[in-house]
Amino acid sequence: MLILAAFIAAGIGGYRIGRHKRLLPSIDAGAAERADGHSPVIYYRDPDGKPLYSAEPRSTPDGRPWRPVHADEDIGFDADGATEPKAAAASGSRKILHYRNPMGLPDISKVPKKDPMGMDYIPVYEGEDDDGATVQVSAGKLQRIGVKTETAA
Repeated sequence: MLILAAFIAAGIGGYRIGRHKRLLPSIDAGAAERADGHSPVIYYRDPDGKPLYSAEPRSTPDGRPWRPVHADEDIGFDADGATEPKAAAASGSRKILHYRNPMGLPDISKVPKKDPMGMDYIPVYEGEDDDGATVQVSAGKLQRIGVKTETAA
């Protein structure tokens, strides 16, 4: 009974917060643009180079403002040419081998279809290694999150 009451209270609280939009700050597109009007501010980062980011303007404890990062100077997380597969797929230059289940189940199909929950199966293109056991992370993302490597001893 106590657990049910906790779930109800959490649901009501989430509804009220969502209704009053207290968690999500409103972003004024005009205020988010540079003085030259070219590129909007997409986030703010710590002026000391620490991996700290904010969606809103902030200041350090000693009063220095966080540095705004504009869309044209943001470093992408994906490797160069990450949009190439989508463009190639749209032009039809790549061959679709099969479609796989979006939930990772070992179910494949030769034709597009939906799973029991209504989600579209994901196309697997020729040349993609999709063995299900390999995780690939782009070099840009590794650098952005600060991964360091060492020789094993």
